[in-house]
Amino acid sequence: MKFLAAIDRGKLAGLSAVLAVIIFLAVNIFANTTFRGLEVDLTEENLFTLNDGTREILQNINEPITVRLFVSKRLTELNPGHATYADRVRELLERYVDISGGKIQLELYSPEPFTDEVDLAVSFGLQGVPLDNAGDLGYFGIVATNSVDNLERIAYLSPERESFLEYDLSKMIFKLAQDKKPLVGLIAGLPVAGGPRQQGGQAWAFLEQVREFFDITTIAVSDKAIPKDVDALLIVHPKGINDQLMYAIDQFVLKGGKAVVFVDENSEIDVAMARGRGNAGPSDFDKILNAWGVELVEGKVLGDVASARRVNVNLRGQTSVTDYVTWLSILPKHFKADDAITADLQRITLANAGILKPIADKGTTLEPLIQSSPQSMEIDVAKVRTNPDVVGMFREFKASGEQKTVAARVLGKPSSAFPDGRPALNESEVETPDLLKPEDHVAKADKDVSVVVVSDVDMLHEQFWMQSRQLFGQTFSVPFANNADFVVNSLENLSGGTALMSLRARSEAFRPFTYVDEVRKNAEQQFRTKEQQLADQIENIKTELANLLNREQAGGELVIGPEDKAKAEEYRREMVRLRKELRDVQYELRKDIDDLDALLKFINIAAIPLLLGVIALVWLFVGRARRARRYHLAKHEG
Repeated sequence: MKFLAAIDRGKLAGLSAVLAVIIFLAVNIFANTTFRGLEVDLTEENLFTLNDGTREILQNINEPITVRLFVSKRLTELNPGHATYADRVRELLERYVDISGGKIQLELYSPEPFTDEVDLAVSFGLQGVPLDNAGDLGYFGIVATNSVDNLERIAYLSPERESFLEYDLSKMIFKLAQDKKPLVGLIAGLPVAGGPRQQGGQAWAFLEQVREFFDITTIAVSDKAIPKDVDALLIVHPKGINDQLMYAIDQFVLKGGKAVVFVDENSEIDVAMARGRGNAGPSDFDKILNAWGVELVEGKVLGDVASARRVNVNLRGQTSVTDYVTWLSILPKHFKADDAITADLQRITLANAGILKPIADKGTTLEPLIQSSPQSMEIDVAKVRTNPDVVGMFREFKASGEQKTVAARVLGKPSSAFPDGRPALNESEVETPDLLKPEDHVAKADKDVSVVVVSDVDMLHEQFWMQSRQLFGQTFSVPFANNADFVVNSLENLSGGTALMSLRARSEAFRPFTYVDEVRKNAEQQFRTKEQQLADQIENIKTELANLLNREQAGGELVIGPEDKAKAEEYRREMVRLRKELRDVQYELRKDIDDLDALLKFINIAAIPLLLGVIALVWLFVGRARRARRYHLAKHEG
């Protein structure tokens, strides 16, 4: 009987295993079909969840849009990374089709050498990727068209931009679904829109991103009027603006026009472009800013040790790394969290930004959008204008304990900067139809103005927010900060649109080790102070030793007596001691950081697996103990 019972138990165990496999497969099939659209995103930044902006765009499409995805099979076979990325692109596009209610039609193509699909990919302007030495090309790109044959493309879906995939796809759909772009008037004291090589050459990269959503018309600083069809103004480093145009800006804003203004006390780009010409200087826009209730603090730039960027510097002939306290990387904790412009941005980089302060009794308030940390201070602009002492500024830094404002909204109803009306025309100027009529003068806004002011111009230049990378002979721009996104967000928000704001900020999550960084900064600041003290002592001893050894007789023979020799030897010993002390200080600088780094590595590499192992062992022993107890109880009862 016991033998038969053992056989029955064996059959039962086998049957149970078969049934478990069947149930497992059935549950998976059921889940794949029933819960196909259900996803759980456990990342802190919800990196794999479709944004509300995407849903808004897709649900408001008014005409059919055809999206063609080209993926060469050989390309994915040769590069598994491309295969994984291609699957993600296809799955994301399939979700776009579902959310759009069928307004988006997805077509899949596999362009292999010598096929019609290759000819189609080439005709759409897709970028081929070399597959072998024979010159065969593979394709991995997207083409989208609407009912009137407007076309948008991603010539090559670079894995470098995978974190921007949703933004790139939604931007294509948005542009094809848009009837007309708003018109932005650009007024700039720098060649932002491009020009001759000696004036800067190509247009700045941020402007290309603005052009994706807005039409742009350039208004020269010598012009006297703003075109009537302009929806918003983008003013960058205003200098030398004609009085009539200055008045036109004033009236444009008071009558309900929108404006995003970038001013600066010390633009590094302006200084670099003016080198040899000597015409660099601060923005000249105080007359209007002050009327809006905004002050750009004169002669000062912002320093912030908590947000300082790490840079390489040449220190006594050697390369050293230190914090550049006026080159800043501002993180979301210093953004206005509930403002649509900044709510979803991840990082803004600044270079020698100015400081904005409110002016009382102007009928306005200043609502900060981006601020410094409390570990900030005002620094004289002369210290950063030419050959800045990066280490010295860090070493001498003394935090004010107050947050400084670098970007803000102007809220309220300001009065005109021209209380007497339109400025008189010069003798050489004549009345033209486009000039504002004196009788149309507005002395004070009757509605809240729509203005954003930023105290840094350099943040717009690509060297401060974007990197260019080469892949298969093509150059790809990869932003490491949301500077351009901030500009587009501001223009779009002031113009009444918000669909793409959260998408634009969807970049790689930046997760700094804030505690480690704080330990490093505190240790380095102490080190830099001690380093300078020791360096000064070494220089003094070298000077004393040189003076001692350079005393000569009239005949040119060196005279060094026993006392001088002893003194020289003492100097040498002291110099050796100071240099050793300097090395010890450098070692101490790294000690706290290395200890903390070792602890973090132990926790990540060893402690967590050990903890899981202990839990598994405890669970195993508890299970065995329970089974043994049940066995003994059953045996005792039997």
